Amino acid sequence: MLGPRFRGPGDPGMQSFGNPVRQDRREARGSPLSMMRAATAGMVVFAFWLVVSASLAPADLLLGAALSALLGWWSTAFLWARDSPGLSPRQLIALLRYLAAFVVTVFRAALHVARVVLAPALPIQPRMVVCHTRLQQRAARIAFALSVSLTPGTLTVDIDGAAFLVHCLDEESARRLLDGELERQVARVFEQGVAS
Repeated sequence: MLGPRFRGPGDPGMQSFGNPVRQDRREARGSPLSMMRAATAGMVVFAFWLVVSASLAPADLLLGAALSALLGWWSTAFLWARDSPGLSPRQLIALLRYLAAFVVTVFRAALHVARVVLAPALPIQPRMVVCHTRLQQRAARIAFALSVSLTPGTLTVDIDGAAFLVHCLDEESARRLLDGELERQVARVFEQGVAS
């Protein structure tokens, strides 16, 4: 059963994302490997920025690049200070495919939500859906939760291990969530041994 949405820091059931930092195994800041991981993380964040902002205006690109560089550095220094997740060339290709497919998914979901809002005859049946995932990697689960929340009509409310509590606008949004396609796309990027 899913726990409460809001948990305190002392709650043993609280989900903890990110790896614990141990000074003896931490990479030296400014090392070539650390900078390469920060650059890779920054490029991934910038790719998401391009998808979400849907703008190629110079000011938006400059802001996105600056924020992506900052988040890339932060994630390498603090979020994954030890055992930073790396992406192989196969995973980078899968990420590009995922981003392209995700743009289409968001566009279709946005059209559906707009149709529901503009046509009063269409029923809005909000519901909470528990989605059980087979994703094993922490980064994959976070990416899945964020992807669900970025898709119009669905919002990740809580995570308890492999169970995601998701608010869905209607039956169509719930069906789209539970068909498993988004989970498979995320798995191709972050999970080992998943064919792209």
